[in-house]
Amino acid sequence: MTKSDDDIIDALFAQARTQSPAVPDDLMARVLADAADMLVQPVAAPKPRLWPTFLDLIGGWPSVGGLAMAGVAGIWVGIAPPASVATWTADLIGSPVSIDLLGDTSDYFAEGLLDG
Repeated sequence: MTKSDDDIIDALFAQARTQSPAVPDDLMARVLADAADMLVQPVAAPKPRLWPTFLDLIGGWPSVGGLAMAGVAGIWVGIAPPASVATWTADLIGSPVSIDLLGDTSDYFAEGLLDG
């Protein structure tokens, strides 16, 4: 009859529990001296970290997500404003102001200039 793996492991653990490890006296003295030195040292206050402090200040990750979404929406409205914003701006200022950043792009898309 063969023993199961669990029985073998249980027997090994039982044998290990009966034996106490022999620690050399000089090693134990050094460990205890290091522990005593650690108790005597003053404990420095932790430095405040910037990012966790900022997160706590604004309300955590949900607030960061809201700020990111508001920033993206602001950039989007700034680059490609809806018609209602252009109308409101025209009513407020008197005439709409638009700047064409790319200029005339019809030459770039002429059939003669495309490879193919």
